[in-house]
Amino acid sequence: MSNENGEIQRLRRTIEQLSDQMIRSKEQEERTLTEFSDMNNEMVTLQRLLAKNNNSLEAARQQAVDAGDSKIAFIAGISHDFRTPLNGILGMAEMLKLSPLSEEQENSVSVIQDAAKLLLKLIQDLLDLSKLEAGQMRLELGEVDIQETINYIVRLLEPQVRKNGNQLSIDCDPRISTLLEGDSTRITQILINLIQNANKFTSEGTVRIRVALMKDDETTQMIRLEVEDTGIGISEEDQNQLFQPYVQTERGRSSEYGGTGLGLSICKSLVTLMEGQIGVDSQEGEGSTFWFELTLGKKDGNQSVASAQEHQGQDMDDEAPSVSVLLADDNVINRQLVMLQLKKLGITQVDAVVNGEEAIAAFLSKKYSLILMDYMMPVMDGLEATRKIRSIEMDEMRHTTPIIAMTGNVMQGEKDKCMEAGMNDFIGKPFTLEILSKMIQKWQQSSEPTEVLNMSIVHEIAELNTDGDRTLLGMLLDMYRTETPGKIEVLRRHIVSGDHVAATEVAHDLKSGSLSLGIRYLSTLFAQIEQFAKEGQSRKAEPLLDALLPAYQAACASLQRVSKD
Repeated sequence: MSNENGEIQRLRRTIEQLSDQMIRSKEQEERTLTEFSDMNNEMVTLQRLLAKNNNSLEAARQQAVDAGDSKIAFIAGISHDFRTPLNGILGMAEMLKLSPLSEEQENSVSVIQDAAKLLLKLIQDLLDLSKLEAGQMRLELGEVDIQETINYIVRLLEPQVRKNGNQLSIDCDPRISTLLEGDSTRITQILINLIQNANKFTSEGTVRIRVALMKDDETTQMIRLEVEDTGIGISEEDQNQLFQPYVQTERGRSSEYGGTGLGLSICKSLVTLMEGQIGVDSQEGEGSTFWFELTLGKKDGNQSVASAQEHQGQDMDDEAPSVSVLLADDNVINRQLVMLQLKKLGITQVDAVVNGEEAIAAFLSKKYSLILMDYMMPVMDGLEATRKIRSIEMDEMRHTTPIIAMTGNVMQGEKDKCMEAGMNDFIGKPFTLEILSKMIQKWQQSSEPTEVLNMSIVHEIAELNTDGDRTLLGMLLDMYRTETPGKIEVLRRHIVSGDHVAATEVAHDLKSGSLSLGIRYLSTLFAQIEQFAKEGQSRKAEPLLDALLPAYQAACASLQRVSKD
């Protein structure tokens, strides 16, 4: 019995131990569950806080974006409002300077021009800085001819440099390709800023432009552009903060030199946007060398600048083209200025209107060689007026009249709106007599009336007899009408889809068929489209597509009249 009792006692103790372990395990499990629950609650709370913070951050980000957009819109509006009267000031000053003046009067006009140009530069710098800060500055990639760019800058700035008693010299590496790929406008802007700075802080000295080839491979060239002067130089302390906004050297802040402290900051931002580097080497009292390095893509068919030819601009005193102009601008000063500028260019056939509705009425009543259309006008703005004019031309199968936008808002987005509305080009206020002259020359050459038919070929076909009652010209016209509309639609699909090879074949076929019938204007459109497609640039042919059907209808109508006669 004693053995059994001992065994029972041991079993009881074992059970008690197991029970105690189970209880402790249960308690541990409950503690663990409690801790897990607390942690889960904390995690949920953190998730809620994180979501709230994310919403706050998104709201703050959107607010910042909206603020940036509002800032850009505000400065763009201010830019337009400033540029419009500045156009009148600079334009009238230019016209005044071309008239006989005394030395004192000429000096007064020069002061007016210098002050207005300084104000204009400040406006442009503020606009550029705002776009850069908001991340809205976009590069416009295209052909870059370094030699031609420098030639242009020299022609532009050499009078200023000589006025300061300085000599301007150029040293350009002949190994640099004639045509590279980059943003020519921004490169020009940087160089002009650096050269103007060098000239401002140098007197009776030298400003030297150097362009060197740093690296050359199959697809790119790295070039270094330097502007060296023999001016006052910059201390090491000032060099360390020179490329920050609104920062100027101690001497640069003096009234003797003036400026805003924005130019170099904008230059640095533009170089950074182009993935390049910019810097300065200088010693106080011994001149400065500002430099920037860029890697630019190579274009096909490049030559070195050693064989490049400088393109000289047409002299403004050359005989002006005989053109009739419709001028639409609600600002009385600008209207008077542009009419004076046109008169100076020998253009006297000018009609002026004050809004878009009047522009449309004038367009319907008379044929113009060119339309100068202000962007912002009351009653109807320039964009809406342009759309209506293009619609009228399409409905009535008229030849397209070049329309040039005039506006003080020179942001790329506004230029795009003008192009989308159907305008042909863009001229930013204020503009000089030379700029206006070149714009008119450019579009007058492209707007010469084109004959719908080559009548010598048409008459040759018409004089050929057939065995039946119908003329050969009538039969060929029927065949042309049967086939051409469908082919035009096929061509449109190939162009839009980017099928360059198929587009080339169809455009060539349409061109040949049109030429054989003496259809001149339409065949030139097909030829242009064929060339774009051959070059793999079908997208450039898209604007020509809308002109095909009206040109086809005009050709068929003209041929029908000849056939009946």
